[in-house]
Amino acid sequence: MNERNPHTMEQSAETDLTALLTGIVGEQLGGQEVGPDDDFYALGGDSLIALRVVVAVQERGIAMTLKDLLFHPTVRELAGHLAASAPVATAPAPAPAAERDALLDPGDRVLVPDGVAAALPASALQVGIIYLCETSGDPELYHSVIGWETVAAFDERLFREALAELCDRHAALRTSFDLGTYTESVQLQWERVEPPLTVERIGDDNPAKGHESIRRWSREGLSLPIDWNRAPLFRCHVVAQPDSFHVAIASHHAIVDGWSYGRLIVDLLELYAAGLRGEDAELPRPPATGEHDFLVVERELLASAEAADFWHRQADAEPLLFSRGQFHGAANAVAGVEFTVPGPVLDGMRATARDTGTSLKSLALAAHARALSAWTGRDDVVTGVVVNTRPERPGADLMVGLYLNTVPLRLTGLDAPLPELARRAHASERDGAPHRAFPLAQIENRLGRPAFDVTFNFMNFHVYQDLDGTRGLPTRDWWVKGKPSFPFRVDFEVDGTEAGSRVSVAYDPALLDGARVREYARHFEAALTAAAGGAA
Repeated sequence: MNERNPHTMEQSAETDLTALLTGIVGEQLGGQEVGPDDDFYALGGDSLIALRVVVAVQERGIAMTLKDLLFHPTVRELAGHLAASAPVATAPAPAPAAERDALLDPGDRVLVPDGVAAALPASALQVGIIYLCETSGDPELYHSVIGWETVAAFDERLFREALAELCDRHAALRTSFDLGTYTESVQLQWERVEPPLTVERIGDDNPAKGHESIRRWSREGLSLPIDWNRAPLFRCHVVAQPDSFHVAIASHHAIVDGWSYGRLIVDLLELYAAGLRGEDAELPRPPATGEHDFLVVERELLASAEAADFWHRQADAEPLLFSRGQFHGAANAVAGVEFTVPGPVLDGMRATARDTGTSLKSLALAAHARALSAWTGRDDVVTGVVVNTRPERPGADLMVGLYLNTVPLRLTGLDAPLPELARRAHASERDGAPHRAFPLAQIENRLGRPAFDVTFNFMNFHVYQDLDGTRGLPTRDWWVKGKPSFPFRVDFEVDGTEAGSRVSVAYDPALLDGARVREYARHFEAALTAAAGGAA
């Protein structure tokens, strides 16, 4: 009787797993051809696409986490690692209602008013932002508006219905906060809210007049104080003209982060377009327990000495720009400098990232660190980096809420070649990924000061690519207005909706001179150009 060689069987299983992973990774990267030794992040993978890969693998009964992909970014490495690990697992089952309620103290649960669909503790991220906004006295802080023009006729009834369905889909749009009644700050997700829509009609078809009106609404709305106790904490305004309509959505970051804004807009336009066609949109539902899952992870990290020590080591360096007493609390970063990133430069950076086995984000972050070093004369810099904290749950990319954190990242030896710096930056992000939801406020409490005075935000909101599927609703003239609390913020935007790729630097003119900021921008632009050529 012939017996199969166990080693041969293991090889066969790993080969099957390699084929499965190749298909999944290629599909999630938009249909790219993926070789067994191609680096997922070098091919353009990011944190949200990585979540989709993890969930797709889990749904096939294979145990996998985001950490596995971070440390084994090629299909060959990942297949070997997973084959040697526990063979079968599934994504955690959604928490039942009783378990979700258990996050609240029993004495608090009896105080929840009628009409509330779910009551949960507010996350530490939410509480930190709300506290900062309240103590600053600035109603514009973390209060953002995004606007655009839709080139189509406006049907108020159908648009209002689409907005109501949007509120039904996303609990964040039905959320208020109670900061004093309970033993801790609580977020109340109401069963329903009245869609907060106002409509202004202009008979003139000159787009400039519509743009002027929607901007005026934005300026007036941002000056209004936030009432945390009343849902919804967002508003929508439409300026309708004969052949088009301008839309602006204002919301607070306590309920909607940057990626979530994109998700809301795509969902809203798809719902409206389906209404115009007389059809159901049939959009996939976001996970009902997403916020609960995030809170569980955040609470585990708050109790983790390992996570606290990791971020303390990253942040424990001399401040880069400001002395201990010069900056504390919320800055007023109302001034800015911008420059475009030409297509050839971006293409060259992508090629360098592929050749060095890193991501485009890591390479841009390395260029940012190099620019900071040239600008300040420091060889040891700490910069804040915006990271995604969404739970590893099917449909996490469909969730709307506050799932972005800003954490310190420390880089040294900045005279190294940029590809090497990019590898170090990628390794630092990889090592911090298990702790990425650890609240910034806790890092700063331990330090006794801000963890950094410079932040870097790499923005590749490919969710807006879904607008291509919104038939008959072309959009144009996109704009955004917002004010985070950091004194010096660098945004690297890839393939924006209209402006293409660009770098935007926002700063507080009371703390920094414009000429000095322009000097940083020149250093960063030069570093990006060098990165595009694979240069040192």
